[in-house]
Amino acid sequence: MELRTKIILLFLFLFIGCGESGRATQSVLPTPEVKYTPGDIITDSQGYISYRVGNMPIIITVPHDGTLVPSTFPDRTGSSARAENTRKVAEQFAYFFNANSNGLYPHIIYNNISRSKLDPDLNQMDGAQGNSYANLSYGTYHSFLQTAIDSVEAYFDAGILLNLVEHNHSNQKVELGYLLSASDLDLTNLQLNSYSAQSSVSQIADISTSSFSEVIRGYNSLGTLIVGRSYTSNDVTYSFEAVPTLDNPTIGSTDYSSGGYTIAQYGSSNGGKINGIDVATPFAGFRDNANAYRALAVILEESVKIFYQENLGVILY
Repeated sequence: MELRTKIILLFLFLFIGCGESGRATQSVLPTPEVKYTPGDIITDSQGYISYRVGNMPIIITVPHDGTLVPSTFPDRTGSSARAENTRKVAEQFAYFFNANSNGLYPHIIYNNISRSKLDPDLNQMDGAQGNSYANLSYGTYHSFLQTAIDSVEAYFDAGILLNLVEHNHSNQKVELGYLLSASDLDLTNLQLNSYSAQSSVSQIADISTSSFSEVIRGYNSLGTLIVGRSYTSNDVTYSFEAVPTLDNPTIGSTDYSSGGYTIAQYGSSNGGKINGIDVATPFAGFRDNANAYRALAVILEESVKIFYQENLGVILY
């Protein structure tokens, strides 16, 4: 497949702002269609949601690293833990992807609002909890994500969606979620192969020469590729453990992030060409300093590139 830089067409949406009176006001409809160059960052009128336009079949979502706390958004109930520096991981991923590919870009969608106010990695009722302003930003986030998906599906046979989230489990590993439970991963490879249809990466398994279990935890699985790499930043060498992998195919007795709303909603268990993977990381040693999050981004970027190439037979760059 020949990969070329393409201009992405994005449809602008009506955004509701707040006038001096505090009442909701609707902006004038702009030109209905605008062309953006890959690499451009588009932000809604309040700066709450941002989208870095891409031209490759890689989409990254960053739902939990926002810090804005608009007064029009009431506090949510439920988890409000920030996945600190997941935005930095996404930005470093894009930087190295662009440099290594000589000018290509992944798509990235950022939520800039604190998770205490908005969580777009949940369904709308739980993520925005009925507030009209939160509902608007929730819709903008998912509209940008759908635009990225539409672009990938228009130009490529398969796409990968990486949802960058956090975990505070004791295992201190990169947990890769495919909508498979820990008990699912306790199955033999032969048994696990029958679970392909329920997984968020089922489309890759359908078109790959590898079996489903090999895609999840084989030699060219994303987890195995991650643990096989290291990166030195400012004289500090980093490597990261992950699950599931070839050497660690099961989770054991520890907690495990099997995947959340974003990959359940947009992953290929629902059909389509997008294969969703939750990438859940601890903070300490992974995202707590610039050397760590740069190393994590470089290793993830290299691993995703090879994962795509080996399982789909397509060279990204």
